[in-house]
Amino acid sequence: MLGVGAALTGCAGSAPPAGESSPAEVAPAADCAVRETLEAFGTGGRADLPPAPAAGTVPAGFEPVAAVECRMPEITVLPAPEPRQLLEPGELSVPGAEDPGDLQPGETLPGGAVVAPGDTAPVPPLADVAPAPAPAPTPGTSVDVVRLEGDLDPLLQQLARPDVPASPDQACMAMFQVVPVLYLLDAHDRAVRVRWPRDACGFLLGGAHESLAGLRETSRTTITLP
Repeated sequence: MLGVGAALTGCAGSAPPAGESSPAEVAPAADCAVRETLEAFGTGGRADLPPAPAAGTVPAGFEPVAAVECRMPEITVLPAPEPRQLLEPGELSVPGAEDPGDLQPGETLPGGAVVAPGDTAPVPPLADVAPAPAPAPTPGTSVDVVRLEGDLDPLLQQLARPDVPASPDQACMAMFQVVPVLYLLDAHDRAVRVRWPRDACGFLLGGAHESLAGLRETSRTTITLP
């Protein structure tokens, strides 16, 4: 599960915290019953849960053969709204609309599209997208432990990318983004929790979705946090 909540406002960006590019801690196994799983989905941490092993880059000599993603099935992640864009002449496809050449500025078409002044095609309305409410981190929270296998090279290449530094006057959108809690496993099921590279605003770099989508799910176990 990967996505962002709705945009709220503009804010100053900040560079990713220093020191997070160090090698990840090697743990005996992947563990989703940790505070960071809840924190990643915006539900807040639980002091009674243990911390996850330190996240970071793939350590030298560690050879991943699979991945484990920690998912919270009760949370629905909504995508950020797409930018409002003008349609070019000939791109009009609104059911019931007249010929684009007959459109008048300010005219409202079926589906809520509005003709902008000086344009001959409607502007799609910007949908109001609100972030999904996050459930309170109460005892009994379910977490899916999903094993992923396949070609890990695109994922490893994504994880090896450097952070994009923020400029002093960096302007960013205020958004909440769900960042996958992901472990890489070696042939002995030892695990490292990965740190995802970030852009200048602290969000995932482009391609993160695709690097996970290319893997196939081979097993899924649901655990209940006490």
